[in-house]
Amino acid sequence: MKLKFNGFLVLLLVLVAQLSFAQERAVSGTVSDNAGMPLPGVSVLVKGTKTGTQTDFDGKFSIKVSSSQVLVFSYIGMKSQEVAATSTSINVKLKDDSVELEGVVVTALGIKRSEKTLGYAVSKVSADEITRSGEQNVLQALAGKAAGVQVIGTGGTPGASSKIIIRGVNTITGTSDPLIVVDGVPIDNTTSQTAAGDNPFNANLSGINNSNRALDINPDDVESVSVLKGPAAAALYGERAGNGVILYTTKKGRAGRGLGIDFSTSLAIDKVSQLPARQGKYVQGTSATATSIPTNTPQSWGPAASTLGVPMYDNVGNFFQEGLTYTNNISFYGGDNKATYRASYGNTTQTGMIPETGLKRNTLRLVGDLKLSDKWKTGGSLQYTRTTNTLAQNGSNVSGVMLSLLRSVGNYDLRDYIDTEGNNKNYFANYDNPYFTVNENPATSDVNRVFGNMFLTYTPAEWLSLTAKGGVDAYSDYRKQIFAISSNGDNLAGIGEVAFNNINNKQFYADFIASGLLPLQTEWLKINYTAGLNLRSGQNTDVFSRGKELAVRGLYNLSNATQLYASNYEEKIMSRAVFGQLEFDIKNQLFITGSVRQEWSSTYGTNANSAIFPAASASWVITSSFDLPEAINFAKLTYGYGEVGIAPGPYRTRSLYSQPFMTDGFTDGLSFPYNGINGMTVSGGLGNQDLKPERVLGHEVGLSTKFLNNRLSFDVNAYYKTSKDLLITLPLPASSGFQSVYQNAAELVNKGLEVELGYDIFSKSNPFQWNINANWAKNQNEVTDISGSLSEIQIEAAFGSIGYYAVKGQPLGSFYGTRWARDANGNKLIGSDGLAIIDGETGNLGNSAPKWTGGLRNTFTYKRVTLSGLLDFRHGGVVYNGTLARMHNFGVSEASGDREHTYIIDGVKADGSKNDKAISAKDYYQKYLGDGGGAAEEAVTDVNWIRLRDVTLSYDFDVKRFTAINSAQISFTGRNLWLNTNYKGVDPETSLTGAGSRINGLDYFNNPGSKSFIMTLKVGF
Repeated sequence: MKLKFNGFLVLLLVLVAQLSFAQERAVSGTVSDNAGMPLPGVSVLVKGTKTGTQTDFDGKFSIKVSSSQVLVFSYIGMKSQEVAATSTSINVKLKDDSVELEGVVVTALGIKRSEKTLGYAVSKVSADEITRSGEQNVLQALAGKAAGVQVIGTGGTPGASSKIIIRGVNTITGTSDPLIVVDGVPIDNTTSQTAAGDNPFNANLSGINNSNRALDINPDDVESVSVLKGPAAAALYGERAGNGVILYTTKKGRAGRGLGIDFSTSLAIDKVSQLPARQGKYVQGTSATATSIPTNTPQSWGPAASTLGVPMYDNVGNFFQEGLTYTNNISFYGGDNKATYRASYGNTTQTGMIPETGLKRNTLRLVGDLKLSDKWKTGGSLQYTRTTNTLAQNGSNVSGVMLSLLRSVGNYDLRDYIDTEGNNKNYFANYDNPYFTVNENPATSDVNRVFGNMFLTYTPAEWLSLTAKGGVDAYSDYRKQIFAISSNGDNLAGIGEVAFNNINNKQFYADFIASGLLPLQTEWLKINYTAGLNLRSGQNTDVFSRGKELAVRGLYNLSNATQLYASNYEEKIMSRAVFGQLEFDIKNQLFITGSVRQEWSSTYGTNANSAIFPAASASWVITSSFDLPEAINFAKLTYGYGEVGIAPGPYRTRSLYSQPFMTDGFTDGLSFPYNGINGMTVSGGLGNQDLKPERVLGHEVGLSTKFLNNRLSFDVNAYYKTSKDLLITLPLPASSGFQSVYQNAAELVNKGLEVELGYDIFSKSNPFQWNINANWAKNQNEVTDISGSLSEIQIEAAFGSIGYYAVKGQPLGSFYGTRWARDANGNKLIGSDGLAIIDGETGNLGNSAPKWTGGLRNTFTYKRVTLSGLLDFRHGGVVYNGTLARMHNFGVSEASGDREHTYIIDGVKADGSKNDKAISAKDYYQKYLGDGGGAAEEAVTDVNWIRLRDVTLSYDFDVKRFTAINSAQISFTGRNLWLNTNYKGVDPETSLTGAGSRINGLDYFNNPGSKSFIMTLKVGF
C-alpha cells in the first residue's frame, strides 16, 4: 500500500512540474525608440522577481515568463513601460523621458512634475516654437507664444536687446527682468547701456543699445521653455523671482541608438519693416521764398526743389541694405544604459540692415550624464560662447544714425560723407553724417562667456535621493567706442575720442538637495518632499577709460589722447538660503503643495536679517472625483498663493564716498582731482540698515479642461498680486546732512486674467491635421501707496516735455508731460494767434502697458507638408513718438509736405466761440503737431497692432531609401512679414531705452525693426 502511495505522489509531482513548464513559455520581441530605431541594452525584468534579461545589439530579447506575469522595460533616458506577457511576441516602443512628454512640466529647481498636480499656471514653449521663429535672441523668440508674457524688442539691429514683462511690472525702481535659469542654474541676463559719452541727457536716451546676455544662448540647443509666471510657481527661487522665472531646458543625449548627428543650416534676409514717411518735395531752409539753399539750419522749410532746379535724393532708401544671417548648427549625441552625451557647435554670422553693423556668435556646448551604479549618478554641462557685435549709435545723439538720417534734407546726398582730409561732411555741421558714423565711429562689444553645472546624485532608497549641484556663469565684455576726429559725438567739437569698457561678471552657485517619496504612503496618500541649501556669490567689475583730443587721426589708443579719464566699479554679493517643499497626492485626485524658502543676503540691512518666502497651492482633478459626461476628458480647479522678492542693490545700506564737484551756477565749476590734489566726500545718499527685499504676494485661481478625446483644451487663470516694501528714493531735510534715503516705502497692485486654448480640429487618424493654439491676457496695474509726503515720484527722466512717473492711484509707468489747456467740455483753448494754449500744469498722457495682448497660431499638416503661422495682437498702451514730432518741426515728415495752404486748429477761443483763426503750415507743424512749441500730448499715440509674427512652410523628406539618413526637412519662414498698426513710425514694438531700463514706449529716432525671409535645411543621421 505504501509503495502504491509513493508511486502516486511521484506521478503527481511530475504532472505538476509539466503543468508549470507548460504555463511558462518563451516570449520574444524587439524594443525600439519612438523613431523606430532598435535599442540595445534595454533591461527586461519580470515584475516582482529578479528574473530578467537585456536586449541585444538589434534590440531583440527573449525571456521565459508565464502569461499571468508582467514585463517591465526600462532604459536610461527613456520612460519605463510595463507590458502584460499575454502574447509570445511583444514589440515595445519606449518614449524619451524628457520634458516634451505630454503632461510633464519643468518647475522650480528643475523638478519635473505632472501638469495635473500643479496648483498654478506654467506656460510651456517647445523647441520647435523657438527655432521656427528664426530669432537669434531666445527671449525675443517667446513673443506671442505665452499668455501674460509681454516681449518688447529694441530694434532689428544685430544683437538688439529684448525685454520681458510677466504679468505686469512689479517694482518701481528696479527692472522687470525675470530670472533666467538654464538646466537648473540661474544665469546673468544684464543689459548695460553704453551712453554717448558725456551726453547731457539721460544715458538711456542716447548711445548704444547693447545686448542682454540671454543672447549667448544658442536657440538650437533649447529643448523646451517653462515660464513660471506667479509667486506660487516661483517661490522656491525667493528674492530673485519677483518678476517671474523662465526655465530653459537644453537638449541632452539619447540612449540606445549609437551615434546620432543633427545638422542644420539657414540663410535669413532682413529688410526694414517700417519707417516714418518723409516728404521729398521741399529743400533745406527756413523760408519758402528763399532763392538759395542755406547750410546753417537742419530744417526743410525751404522752397520746392522744382523752383530752384535742384535734384532730390532718397537718403533713407539709399542708406539701408539687406541684412544677411548665416546660421549653422551641428550636434553629436548618443548613449547607452550607462551614459548619454551630446556635443554641439553653433555659428551665427549676421550683417545688419544698417551698414557696418553685425554679429558673430560661436557656441560650443557639452552635456552628459553617467550612471556610476544603481545608486550613483553624475553629470553636467559646459558651454562656451563668444559673441562679437558691431553696434549702431542710437537715439538722442548727434552721432545717432536715425537722428541724422530722418532729419536729412532731400537736396543733399548723404553718400558724400567725407572730405579729402577724412573729415565729416553733412548737410548740417552739428550732426554726424550717418555714413560717417557707421564707417568712422564704430562701437564694438566682444563677449567671452562660460557657464555650466555639475551634479552628483546618490539614491540609496526610493524615499531618499541626495544631490549636490554646482554652477558657474562667468563672462567678460570688452567694449570700445570711437568718435573720430571731426565727429560731433560726445559734444566733442571734432577733437576725437576713444573709450573702453572692460566688464567682468562672475556668478557661482551651489545646491544641496534631498528629495524622495516618504515611506508613509498608503493607498490614498503619497507624499514627496524636497529640502535643500543654496549658496550664491557674485562679483561684477567695470573698468572704464577714456581719452579725448586725439593727436593723430585714426590712432585709437589712450596714448594718443590729451585728456584722460578713468574710473572703476566693483560689486560683490553673497547669499544663502534654505528651502523645503512637500507635495501631497491624495487619491490621485487632490494635490496639495507647500513650500518655504528663507534667505540671507549681503544686500539686506543689519536690521532686516533675513527674508522668508512661503507658498501653497492645490489642484483638484474633478474628473478623477466624479463621473462627468464622456466629452469631458479632464478638468481641474487650482489655487495658488506665494511670496517672492526683489533684492535691494549692493551697498545701499551704507553711505558711500565720491569725488566732489562744486559749481557756482555761472562757471563750469571745480572737480577733483584739482591741481594734483584729490578729495572725497560722503555722497548725498544716506545708508539704510533697515533695507529688505521688495515682496510680491500673489494669489491665483484657475480652471484647466480637456474635451473631445483631449483634442480641445481650455485654460483660464485669474491672479491678484500685491507688491509691498517697494524701494524708492525719498528726500531728506537739509538738517540731516544728506539729500535722500533709499528705503522700502511704496506699494502697487497687479491683477489680471489669462486664457489659453488649444484645438485639434481633426482626429489623429485623419491625414489632414489642423491645430489651433490661442492665448489672451489682460493686466491692470495701480500704484496704491507712496509713503511719506509724496504722492508721486519720477521713475526716470525722458525729455524736457515728458517724464516717466509713479503716481498714487494711477498705473505705474505713466507718461506725464505738457498738455493742451481745455475748457469744461474738453475743447482745446486757442489763443489770439490761432495756436493752441499749453496748460500750466503737466498731466497724465497715458500708460505704456497694453490693455490686452494675444496670440493665435494655426498649424496645418498634410502628410509631409506643414504650414504654420502665428498672429500677434496688442491693444492699447501709449508710445511717445518723439521722432515724428521732431520731423514735423523740421519739415521733413510726409504730412508737413502739405504746406501750400493755411490750417485752423480745432478748438474754441477765449469767449467760447469756435476757432476760426488760420495759421501757416509752418506754425501748424512746428508749434502744434511738432516739438517746436507744441504739447507733448500731441506726440503720444495709443497703439494697436496685428502682426504676422512668423509663418513657416516645411516639407519632411522620405528618407527610407537612405540608410544613413534618419530625417531631412526643408523649411521657409517669414518673420514680421505683415503689420497692421495705427502707429506712424518705426515698428511700434520698440524701446529707445533698451532692456535694462524702466522706461517703455519711447521712440526718439530709434533704430528700425526688421522683417525676415529665412530658408532652413535640417538633416539627421
